Amino acid sequence: MKPPPGCRRLSPLGVALGVFVTLGFTLGLLGGPFRRRAAPPPPGRAACRPRSHVVFLKTHKTGGSSVVNVLSRYGESRQLRFALPHRYQFGYPAPFRAERVRGYRPGAGGQFDILCHHMRFDLAEVQKVMPNDSFYFSIVRDPALAASAFSTSAPPPPAFRRSPSLAAFAASPSRFFRPGLRGNHYARNLQWFDFGLPEPGPSRIPELLAGLERIFPLVLLAENFDESLVLLRDELCWPRDSVATFAHNSRGAPAELSPAQVRRLRAWNSLDWALYSHLNRSFWRRAEKFGISRLQREVSRLRQRREFLAGRCLRGGGPIPAQAIPDGNLRPFQPPGGGKIGFALKEGLEEEERELCVRMAMPELQYKDLLDRRQFGGGTGVWGCDSRDSAPGKAGNPQGVGVSWGILLAPCLSFPRWV
Repeated sequence: MKPPPGCRRLSPLGVALGVFVTLGFTLGLLGGPFRRRAAPPPPGRAACRPRSHVVFLKTHKTGGSSVVNVLSRYGESRQLRFALPHRYQFGYPAPFRAERVRGYRPGAGGQFDILCHHMRFDLAEVQKVMPNDSFYFSIVRDPALAASAFSTSAPPPPAFRRSPSLAAFAASPSRFFRPGLRGNHYARNLQWFDFGLPEPGPSRIPELLAGLERIFPLVLLAENFDESLVLLRDELCWPRDSVATFAHNSRGAPAELSPAQVRRLRAWNSLDWALYSHLNRSFWRRAEKFGISRLQREVSRLRQRREFLAGRCLRGGGPIPAQAIPDGNLRPFQPPGGGKIGFALKEGLEEEERELCVRMAMPELQYKDLLDRRQFGGGTGVWGCDSRDSAPGKAGNPQGVGVSWGILLAPCLSFPRWV
């Protein structure tokens, strides 16, 4: 039989090829082996699984609030369970205790996924709350720069308040420092204190630091914040965009220090300097293992993403003074003396885009209350404060329109005892 005019008989090879293509297309639709797979892991690294059990020791004046924003967004988007304080810290400066976690049930063990708010670290107590496979990390900063930041904080610790200037304090810290005075732990070896380490003799310092590194396999560096976020994302096996964050809880640039002042402040904070030096070396060993060129490429991508999001989300493309932020939900709480800056969103954002922008711009205290309501419902219930009637997502105000959390939170916040 002849084929119709204009048609040609297929060869056996052509028939086989047609069947193969059809079969491949069908299997692809059904999710078979022809479905496009995710990009392979980088050379030398096996495929990883995202970590969902995370402990972050948030230290003071190190950029920790920005890290908390990353953890809050990731955990909220995946409905993870946060270990939250009843107020805004876990009884700091007292050591962490499991019973200070809202919803903790003694003996239950491993009840939460993420722990990330201010505490003085105590491993045994944290292990009562968090699963055994939790990943522990923290962040540190050159103690001279941390002291510079604290000297301009509001309110300053007593030692800084007694000094007429940072230069005067750096010249003779012991002249203004009174051991045991409430709040003065902020003025000397604060990071050592936050890690819950004991006062050691010089011979014990290497042993204590080696033990600390076994608990915290990754400690970020505030001075290399973007590099730190890249290494953190790699360790947690989280999506690249998950660590894009704005700078939270900032008061602007700290006071400038001369080289001599830096040396004196490092000597005054000798335990912090030993801690920072040790962890700094560990950080760069990890960076070299990751690959410095690869790290630089990832940092460049992260900064481009942050710049893009700031341009899409933020009025003015960056931080502004708190009093210029019209939305109280996004206005950072101001302690006595104020000075904190925050973010205002652009008008006219699409709903999905606005949701992302709001989360990225939301201050830490407001985000903590949001997580609290999602997990437990109702208001904070702190010091007689209850924002159920006006909190976003509640009856009577489903979108939180016009709510000023800055006003709602003010009576609920505890100031440091020396204020």
